[in-house]
Amino acid sequence: MPFATNQILQEYVDDIFSHGVDDWTDELNKAEGDVINQIKVRYWNKTHNRSAFDNTKLTSTQWTRATVYRALSTHIMPKLSTYRVDDVFMEQIKFYKEQYAEELDTQFAVGIEYDTDGDGAVDPESEVTEWDVQNRLYR
Repeated sequence: MPFATNQILQEYVDDIFSHGVDDWTDELNKAEGDVINQIKVRYWNKTHNRSAFDNTKLTSTQWTRATVYRALSTHIMPKLSTYRVDDVFMEQIKFYKEQYAEELDTQFAVGIEYDTDGDGAVDPESEVTEWDVQNRLYR
């Protein structure tokens, strides 16, 4: 199941389809790939065999908001922007980029829901937070 769809995107930005584009699926898929890469970099590759990662074992709803924010900041708003002074899309790029970073930090701190045994249910004991991954406190 995808992390985000056009319908979900419209819940975040109700006028997203009033700019001459009627489908943002490709951009949402690219954003999902970006989110999965962050999960691999910040969590999986630090604690597991790289080849054993299976993104279908992630709880997709945990990453919906991050995927939408990433799509808006990196893949959608730049296509709509004119890159001129007082361009509203430039401000939105900045806003959604900050939201994306905050959402990723939140989800990593809460714990990654990963169905390690593939039974369709996430065991709370197997959730890993970023604190569990980090071996050293950096100041």
